[in-house]
Amino acid sequence: MNLQKLRLGQLKPADGATTVGDVHFPKVKLLLPFDGSSGATSTTDSSNTVNTITFNGNAQISTTQSKFGSSSAYFDGTGDYIDAGGSSLRPVCDSGDFAVEFWFYQDSRPDYASLITNYGTGNGGWALYINSLSPNQLYWWHYNGSGWVYLNSSQGTRTTVTLDTWHHVAVTRSGNTWRLFLNGTQEDTITDSNNITAGNGAVFSGLRLGTINAGLQYAFHGYIDDVRITNGDARYTSNFTPPTTAHLTSAGDVNKHIVVNSDADGVAIGTGGISQARIAKAWVNFNGTSTVAIRESYNISSLADRGTGLYSLNLSTALSSAECAGAGSGTDQDTGTDTTQRNRMVTIIPESTSLVYVNGFDTSGNADDVEIATAIIFGN
Repeated sequence: MNLQKLRLGQLKPADGATTVGDVHFPKVKLLLPFDGSSGATSTTDSSNTVNTITFNGNAQISTTQSKFGSSSAYFDGTGDYIDAGGSSLRPVCDSGDFAVEFWFYQDSRPDYASLITNYGTGNGGWALYINSLSPNQLYWWHYNGSGWVYLNSSQGTRTTVTLDTWHHVAVTRSGNTWRLFLNGTQEDTITDSNNITAGNGAVFSGLRLGTINAGLQYAFHGYIDDVRITNGDARYTSNFTPPTTAHLTSAGDVNKHIVVNSDADGVAIGTGGISQARIAKAWVNFNGTSTVAIRESYNISSLADRGTGLYSLNLSTALSSAECAGAGSGTDQDTGTDTTQRNRMVTIIPESTSLVYVNGFDTSGNADDVEIATAIIFGN
């Protein structure tokens, strides 16, 4: 067989596929396209999290206005709101990189209009809303444990939000840098190394669109479409062109990929969007006799000999769940023709999110050291 190196530029999708897709889709924790018939009071979260979405007051799906598709969420400004998710979604922006983004269309200007928040009461949480008093501009605030931190409040570009127009808004965190964008242009940026103090979940457990806190204050009048929250990636760190189509989901040919995934140091090939579970989280090739040592590995910090036919592997970066899967193989280096002396059975047993056991056996099923062993681990 004549094997040749394949350059990355030679990779191309199969017939009928496309390389278009959202490589960060596994990090999306909320995705609300608000598709549906006019007057509907339910919708589906298109992220893999599949959060429960609850319409309250007169909040409903409307076909009067939409940024993409044929509908959006409508709020009449009299206390309507939509609650998304529960306690697992509430801290989605509290630490690490994130991006909160969506389209909105404001019909009228109250003094304040809350777009999305996890603020309940007291000191804690965050909110993104419109302040019509100075003048009609977007701003964000969060509580970082010692005080309230603001984007685009007393500083920043503070662009006036025009009525009856679709606007794209994004708030992002990349490291210690926080940014607010309006229609792809940065309005303001601040530096804050602190995490957000968790919002009080006594009022509502997840996130809320359309109003803020128990008093249903700051009611928004208008339409919201294509809400997306990404946890683990800021997406935008400089000016950008706002999306020209609805945010991608994991369904359909549009997400057939051949993509180099920088998060996993490998190439992911998928038909339903990139799933981190499809990519090996760790692998190792090691000497299992004499001086036990790693030959080559990925995401393995150490190897230990635990006795005859038993080895332990410590992962450099832990999995999110110990419910993982693995496969292994083993052989000795006997170059003779007796293959029964060369093959070894290897099993993988996850002990925790960062510890995996490798067991070696001879062809009779007895525990036995493996001269050359390999193991690969898949999981979340």
